[in-house]
Amino acid sequence: MDNLLELKNVTKIYEGGVLANHNISFSVREGEIHALVGENGAGKSTLMKILYGMESITSGQIFLRGKEVKFSSSKDAIAHGIGMVHQHFMLVDSFTGAENLMLGYSGARFFSNKKADIEETNAVAKKYGFVIDARRRVRDMGVSMKQKLEIMKILYRGSKIIILDEPTAVLTPQETEELFERLIELKKSGMTIIFISHKLNEVKRISDRITVLKSGKTMGTYNTADISEEDISNLMVGRVISFEYDKTPLVSGKELLRTEHLKYKDMFGVIKLNDLSLSLHEKEIVGIAGVEGNGQNELVEIITANLRALSGKVFYKGEDITDKSIGDVRRRGIASIPEDRMFNGCAGNMSISENIIAADISTFEDKNKLLNKNRIKNYSKELIKKFEVKTKDENQMIKSLSGGNIQKAIVAREFSTSSDLLILNQPTRGIDIGSISFIHHKILEMRDAGKGILLVSSDLNELIALADRILVMYKGRIVASMDNKTKVNEQELGLYMLGIKDQGEAV
Repeated sequence: MDNLLELKNVTKIYEGGVLANHNISFSVREGEIHALVGENGAGKSTLMKILYGMESITSGQIFLRGKEVKFSSSKDAIAHGIGMVHQHFMLVDSFTGAENLMLGYSGARFFSNKKADIEETNAVAKKYGFVIDARRRVRDMGVSMKQKLEIMKILYRGSKIIILDEPTAVLTPQETEELFERLIELKKSGMTIIFISHKLNEVKRISDRITVLKSGKTMGTYNTADISEEDISNLMVGRVISFEYDKTPLVSGKELLRTEHLKYKDMFGVIKLNDLSLSLHEKEIVGIAGVEGNGQNELVEIITANLRALSGKVFYKGEDITDKSIGDVRRRGIASIPEDRMFNGCAGNMSISENIIAADISTFEDKNKLLNKNRIKNYSKELIKKFEVKTKDENQMIKSLSGGNIQKAIVAREFSTSSDLLILNQPTRGIDIGSISFIHHKILEMRDAGKGILLVSSDLNELIALADRILVMYKGRIVASMDNKTKVNEQELGLYMLGIKDQGEAV
């Protein structure tokens, strides 16, 4: 079968001599779903950015239908029928679905006609089997609807090749199933899909062929039917990764955290927390499941003093900390890993060493209140080694590391404090399976050391593997509380996450 798209000997070298892609050859056939897998830093994102015109190519060639093409911008790629749905959606929150669909479309009318735009959006949705509310503003849409809108935008602009970056990262099992049905229909209609994911079971299920990248190089392309998850894992990280853990039985201790009747509204008046109460004990991992936007982030931000609740209380070791400052909360023994590692998890332009000591700088002061550079250096080196952060040295700027290594550095900082309570918000989102496995083991080590852990995650497999109890949030409420002794069912969790089931007074 002829290749629709072909990249030959593609190399990308960034400023400073960082080699992201080295002599990569990669081809995609028309009407197939082709999975691209690899560790964080393997070169997947760079390769797709080159293909989508977001990054320049250092050397190599791109061929489309046998003819060489050169893209200087995303506009060039779109003009050649290539579209991309990024992991973080490129939508305008304050615009409706119809307005987002028409935004930037070269065939759009000079003057907007809202009724016509809504009718056009509904027609596109019907054509491709999507269900969306064209009148609803994006900020009021669920994650699944936003994703459908992004795919519709690409199809509306005439794309025949669709790049999907971690498309199931924040979907429920039911939403993932629906997405896969749509992708298979698109494939049958002649569309070509490049599917980037770290979920190997999904890759095996949805793709026709798989290309594996490692350290910026191609490890080969395989027919999906001919390669196992274990084989893929070996190619990616050099070993088989398992997410089955031998957890010690739960023997919880004293209550560490308690929230009582928390209420919160966002700037648009949308209720994000609706009379929410929960508790967490020593030696316990409590998982929080929920479709993104159902109050999980607001809960974390209120506990860590980054937001103030409209009403309700937060108690830590029996003390009311509702109105304490961020510094007060941290000094009392609450560490946290935020959802966005680059925005509020680290200082990108500072060194790894500076980021590692940021949690408690005062402990590195000498008697004259000056920072002891040798102590800082030795401590940083110790944590870099212990948490397996791949870096040149402790002085390297943290933003120059891969996503997985930035996350490991943040985990190293937070897990090495004297804190008894760890608030973890999406601790493994967007990182490779090797780093995920490493962080999972560290979380279990913290639990066994007596820490209490609140784990917010969109990855249901992660929650099932790690949590002792799983709470499900829907529209700011806890609609289910499930003991995980006998492994919670992923499909059932999805029903609560979608609001189809509700334990009501049983919570």
